[in-house]
Amino acid sequence: MKAVLEDAGHTVDSRASGVSGLSWIDSKRPDCLITDLMMAEMDGLELCRQVRAKKELNRTKIIFVSGRGGDVWKKRAKDAGAQGYITKPIDPAAFVDQVMEILK
Repeated sequence: MKAVLEDAGHTVDSRASGVSGLSWIDSKRPDCLITDLMMAEMDGLELCRQVRAKKELNRTKIIFVSGRGGDVWKKRAKDAGAQGYITKPIDPAAFVDQVMEILK
């Protein structure tokens, strides 16, 4: 995903866990956060809730990319504050367009 987005001209940074990602998000205030549901130390839903709890991050868009399909997971992501949900495996040819459509 990182390579696909960078090839499309986007600046991308990544972190190995939600905990390390949260401190980076606090300091950088990115336009968009792409996260998975399943992560070490903190799952994506909790990361999303913590980002949404901070007023200074209210403009950061959150997109889940996960192998867990189904409406129940999409609803949980939306309830946590996400703007979009993409199911893995991603189609590299369509991924950037999917992300950009969610960000509109």
